[in-house]
Amino acid sequence: MRLLVLSDSHGNIDRMSLAARQAKPDAILHLGDHIADAKKLHILFPHIAFYMVRGNCDVNAAGETEQCFILEGVRIYMTHGHKYYVKNGLNAFAYRALEMNANIALYGHTHIAMIQQADGMWLMNPGQMERHDKKRPATYGIVTLDKGQADMKIVHL
Repeated sequence: MRLLVLSDSHGNIDRMSLAARQAKPDAILHLGDHIADAKKLHILFPHIAFYMVRGNCDVNAAGETEQCFILEGVRIYMTHGHKYYVKNGLNAFAYRALEMNANIALYGHTHIAMIQQADGMWLMNPGQMERHDKKRPATYGIVTLDKGQADMKIVHL
């Protein structure tokens, strides 16, 4: 199973659509800022399963701020990250993911793409769909699940 992980789209539906066409995912996970973008993307790709959470810029939007679910035997936790102060470090976020018994923990908010492993759990921030400057290109994450195992990578758009 191939997952496309997006965050911090801030109105860049065209970039998200391009990422979806490139990745050919079985499911799309949007980590907030702007959840309305994810809903519009879902209209463009109605055959793809969608999971989405609200971010700090989604103040009046409906939806959850975190989700935890199992796909292909892998427990995935996703949140935007602002409620766990991820710009100041990942301890609170990682602790919450451990509480949720996650194998993979996904967050956004910082606009900085990264993948790391902590306490046997994968942490990923797919980066951002908007492009402020050349130091931070538009990026997305790919998670491939196979028989309870995960492979993760960051892709520059």
